[in-house]
Amino acid sequence: MPVVVLILSAISVGGFAFGLRGAMDKGDKSQAVSTAPLAEVSGVPVREAQPVVAVAPPPPPVEAPKPKPVEVVEAPDEAASVVEAVPTTPAPIAEKKPEPPAQTTPQRIEDLY
Repeated sequence: MPVVVLILSAISVGGFAFGLRGAMDKGDKSQAVSTAPLAEVSGVPVREAQPVVAVAPPPPPVEAPKPKPVEVVEAPDEAASVVEAVPTTPAPIAEKKPEPPAQTTPQRIEDLY
């Protein structure tokens, strides 16, 4: 069993090292990246390949909704009626209940039950 783990670990480390070396390698010189502008690579002459700035027309103005006229209905002024409340008497004070005696802390486990 330890031999299998050792072999699999060695294969993993080796694969990682070769993959890292391949990623860091600059590659073949025949596959070098072109330094010519993209327009020349695609076959379009450079003077015709100028970028065109697209200018969008401004959006049409949005018309604000017109407020509807509000009808004002005036109520006739009437004398406000005053309602007098009956004077309240204070509620009788209820008798205080005697406080229960303070509980003592149990001294033994049997006192809890």
